[in-house]
Amino acid sequence: MNRSQTQILPRDPALWIAVILIGTLTAGLGLARYRGYNSGILDLGSMAQAIFSVLHGQPLITTGPGGNFSRLTGHVELIYVAFAPLLAIWPSPAALLVAQSALVAAGAIPAYRLAMRRIDSRLAARCVALIYLLYPVGLTAVLFDFHGDTLAMPLLLFALDAADRRAWRSFALWAALAMSCKMYMALPVVGIGAYLFLWGGRRRAGMITVALALIYGGLVFFVLRELFAAPSVSGSAASAYTKFYFGALGDVGPTIGERILNALVVFGPALLIAWRGWRWLLVGAPLALAALISTGPGAGYDFRYHHYAAVVPFIVIAAVDGAGRMRERSRVAASAPLQSGVHPSQSGADASPLQVSPKITARNWRGDLIFTTLVVGIIAALMVDTPLNPTFWLGIPGVGLDSSIYGMTRRDPLKDRFLAQYVPPGVPVAASMFLGAHLADRDTLYAVRYSDDPGGKRLPAILPQVDAVVADALFDWRTLDGELLLGGVDYEATEIAIVLRDPHFALRASRDGLLFFDRGGVGLRQEIVVGTDVALPPQSADFGPIKLLGARVTPLGGRRYLAEFAWQLSGATPTGRLLAISQIDGIPDARIVHLPSYLLLPTNQWRAGQVITERFEVELPTEVAPGRYVWRTGWYNPAHSEASATDGRSRLPGSADVAITQVEVMP
Repeated sequence: MNRSQTQILPRDPALWIAVILIGTLTAGLGLARYRGYNSGILDLGSMAQAIFSVLHGQPLITTGPGGNFSRLTGHVELIYVAFAPLLAIWPSPAALLVAQSALVAAGAIPAYRLAMRRIDSRLAARCVALIYLLYPVGLTAVLFDFHGDTLAMPLLLFALDAADRRAWRSFALWAALAMSCKMYMALPVVGIGAYLFLWGGRRRAGMITVALALIYGGLVFFVLRELFAAPSVSGSAASAYTKFYFGALGDVGPTIGERILNALVVFGPALLIAWRGWRWLLVGAPLALAALISTGPGAGYDFRYHHYAAVVPFIVIAAVDGAGRMRERSRVAASAPLQSGVHPSQSGADASPLQVSPKITARNWRGDLIFTTLVVGIIAALMVDTPLNPTFWLGIPGVGLDSSIYGMTRRDPLKDRFLAQYVPPGVPVAASMFLGAHLADRDTLYAVRYSDDPGGKRLPAILPQVDAVVADALFDWRTLDGELLLGGVDYEATEIAIVLRDPHFALRASRDGLLFFDRGGVGLRQEIVVGTDVALPPQSADFGPIKLLGARVTPLGGRRYLAEFAWQLSGATPTGRLLAISQIDGIPDARIVHLPSYLLLPTNQWRAGQVITERFEVELPTEVAPGRYVWRTGWYNPAHSEASATDGRSRLPGSADVAITQVEVMP
């Protein structure tokens, strides 16, 4: 083996092209997801908030449904402190996504070096680097926000490379960094030490590694977490953590089939060659098993999350070890028709004779390694949502270029402007899930609605703790789970109604469904009444089951107007709420949601024959040029998956937008 094969930074253009391409791809997709408002408070916003808190002298403080807490009482991601200087330079969660992608891509370097050292083949080293870069659960991890497990993935590979070189100081540094990513990363480091002791021929190094990793893990889990536990936590932080993630093991049974399939996705792509390095698979198995039996919120065992990232280094080194063993056997086979030998990497109890058949040739290990690389690439292309996947380009809801994943809506640039204009820096805020990730640099950041909340349960307790609320009445993130709609326009309807009724909050701004509330004073008026008479200029229009009886739009001075509508329901009461939208011709991104008839008295509470009169104030954007504009109104079904676009797909059957009046915008 020549020196160029063992140097710290390999001089192989193929390696660097792969690293740059995959790193750029994952960083670009992460940025697209963030800039398209598809990364939420959970998890990117929470991680960024914790790191921003370090810049304010706080110990990784973030806001959960129950209030503020330190992440040092949770997963203990000490590594996050190292990212604080980055956020000081580039104060955006986007910086974390780029840094994570760069670090993960750099993990191909130790993977390459391990293969070069163990197999002495540039072809093998390139294959192993590609297996790492394209491994499905590694890709899904780096594409799913920002997490300690994902950061640990390349750090563990650097530690394995250092141990393989017997560079113990470097090994100690990389292992310590890996353990700082999450408290349970002590577990794979214990496994590395056990491997060194049992099979690696380095018993002393193995014992020291096991001892130090166990001490660190014990101190973090039973001591450090207790020191930072919130006073409101009942019992120990250790027992609360265990109950949270593994407190319902009896529920594993109904999903056992899904969990087994996920295990196949985790280990299957490289198993053809990695099984020969089964000892390393044992090191990674406890982490995988913990994720597979987890009963925490959501399907945490699903491979599309980040929980299996730290298993990838051990799959990679198992593939290296397996290919190395095959290569050595092929060398023995090449020297004699049939002979016995001992693998040079084996020692002690593991040193057993190898019976080698002449049928095992050099082509086998190369062919198996190339085939494994192709399998990993094909599975990644078919199962991971990247441009390599054909479905990425089809616009399927929840996939690829769809606006709820990596695409953008026409509202997304407006969201940037709206947040910058109305949300003061630093104030305690409850924000719509996907708006909140862009408001992370503050001490208190709640979600208006958390994903495990059926609607409106948590918000009443949150409102007294915040000074502002930012919500989205045209919630435009949605995906389909079979026939079940996740997200969609109605997602925050109950919560917005609660804020509208709260006397402590006033609606200060409304733009294309984006709503900003703060405390005190008089905001944009929103009210609705039930009667029998029409007190508005008569106007007639049919919107399916909804009839317009009268309407008026009155200037209030400046760009503020009072809109009044009288409605009547014909036929049976709708099973779900319906949504009225007004638009001003020629003014883009300024749809007006009729909040009173949508939220304060929704149509599923109307009765036939009643006259429903709603009144609400609107303020047109400052960029609207003086002139006369047509005011149009239509009715839509917010339960439709594409209702946020308020076009023909969700418009009530048999209805159309109707011109109501003209409004004049003065200079």
